[in-house]
Amino acid sequence: PIPGSEMTREPFRWDQRLFALVLRLTGTPAVERDTGLVPSDSRPIDAMCEVTGGRSYCITSHRMLNQCIDSLVQKVQNGVVINFEKIGPDPPPPQFEKEDGKEEVLKEGEYNESNERIGILNVPINTSWYNCRKMIYVPKTNKAYCVGYWPIPESFWPEVTISVLPPRSAHPNIKFACSNSEPLVIENLPFDKYELEPSPLTQYILSRKQPKTCWQVSVFVANSYKNSEVGHPFGYLKASTNLTCVN
Repeated sequence: PIPGSEMTREPFRWDQRLFALVLRLTGTPAVERDTGLVPSDSRPIDAMCEVTGGRSYCITSHRMLNQCIDSLVQKVQNGVVINFEKIGPDPPPPQFEKEDGKEEVLKEGEYNESNERIGILNVPINTSWYNCRKMIYVPKTNKAYCVGYWPIPESFWPEVTISVLPPRSAHPNIKFACSNSEPLVIENLPFDKYELEPSPLTQYILSRKQPKTCWQVSVFVANSYKNSEVGHPFGYLKASTNLTCVN
């Protein structure tokens, strides 16, 4: 066995992502032109890629191969893959300021004449953001190593009596609750700020257009406290001020 493999339940580490280029080139030139979107391969290797936070590419032309290689180069970034899971009820519908100064509440999927003005589309309820496996980007510094102050809590409570550390998941499992709050940053207290990889979760948060509110202290790790299954909160999710990303 690989040294340290007993520390994780899966056959891979937290810093390993698998991307597969599956060559399905035909012996004759392809009749159909490339659409620009490279599909995943249907082989079992795609499941392994997915669980590590990567993906597979079904290559059917030389042009598509070069496109995928360029895409993989851009994906080589510092970060950690995390499993996000929503707990509790959905957040209340967002409120928008009308021209007369009054607030308007728009339910998800509801249509009115101001939909285009406020940027809300008439779409059915989407639950794909409830569970996501995506990366948080660790920002680069001028130093040769990454700087961080607060690690993600372990999913177990350390006891003096245990002689062996229990195996952990290769990717942290973080549960978040959708409770709106105002952002709170304590003066002179260091904190870590990470950008989330684009996903259905980030799209949902950005679509609410609420850069001044956040789901404060609403990120939990199960079993990180001895008297609670969910554990204590240790962070929050918030859209950036310019609504370009979620931190």
